[in-house]
Amino acid sequence: MVMTLWWVACLLLVAGIVVWAITFWNRRSMHRAPVLVANSSFLERIPSFVRSQRLARVLRVVQVGIAVLGLLAAALLSGRIATERVQTPEFADRDIVLCLDVSGSMYEYDTEILQTFASMVDDFHGERIALSIFNSTSRTVFPLTDDYDLVERELSEGAEAIDFDEFGYRLGSRDYPQDKVEKYADFVEGTRGLDDQASIVPDGLASCGQLFDHAETDRSRSIIFATDNEVNGDPIYSLDEAAKTIEDRDIDLYTFYPGAYECSEECFDELQKVTEDHGGTLYQSSDPNAIPSIIREIQQTQAQKMGAEPTLIRTDHPLFAFVLTLIALAGVLIVGWRNR
Repeated sequence: MVMTLWWVACLLLVAGIVVWAITFWNRRSMHRAPVLVANSSFLERIPSFVRSQRLARVLRVVQVGIAVLGLLAAALLSGRIATERVQTPEFADRDIVLCLDVSGSMYEYDTEILQTFASMVDDFHGERIALSIFNSTSRTVFPLTDDYDLVERELSEGAEAIDFDEFGYRLGSRDYPQDKVEKYADFVEGTRGLDDQASIVPDGLASCGQLFDHAETDRSRSIIFATDNEVNGDPIYSLDEAAKTIEDRDIDLYTFYPGAYECSEECFDELQKVTEDHGGTLYQSSDPNAIPSIIREIQQTQAQKMGAEPTLIRTDHPLFAFVLTLIALAGVLIVGWRNR
């Protein structure tokens, strides 16, 4: 593109010089071989003739001015007007699994997390997203995909379905429309496979780690793990064992802890220790809007891990100088033709 503009500028400059040279040569030829006309002195007293001569002089000045402007514009074009900015490359080889505990104590937070995540879909460019939910057992809502229409639709529908006071409904303190109950039941279907057990957090985390494919490729992999760590049952894995399986597969763990519901501080202490012992980061917040901070952390950290370095981006802006040069050339030709 740059070389093309350079040659265009050179051609325009050469064309302008040729036009000027031809005009100058014609004038010299006329001066060397003047045509003498007898009894023509009266012409200088005719107003129309005087005006024509004055107009011819003005046109010559204008032609020279336009030619100079064209030369300046061509020089400007050849100088390459450009702007520069520093940019860190963004990678499209990033996989993110949203791993949600959908036990009763997490409903309020899960709804807002899903809504927040759905609102961020437009900011993704090439990343693959997956959603897995768990209670006593796990269910994959959708696997890793970059079909953002599907991602946004599933997240929004999930947020609407789980925006549901399960305990109020179960205890009969509230009446819900049947379609609302069905949406909720469809969304959590498959997460209550074990009777009298709930929120099997370690097994849920281990299941989320199984969603990553293309193990042989060099991709960044992250899990956003939202739970209050209130385990009610007998998990297959301990939390430490589940986190180790994540670390062994080179998956980064970002844990979102909204606060305890019934569990004491032991739930938080265990979750924090295990997360940090295996190289993860824990976010303690009752505000699901912390999710954008987690995403920014993932993007920045993964960019560094993948070897991203700030690069200088130079953007050429040749349009103004090119148009001005073209207009100047056209102006020289038009004025020259008028003044011939």
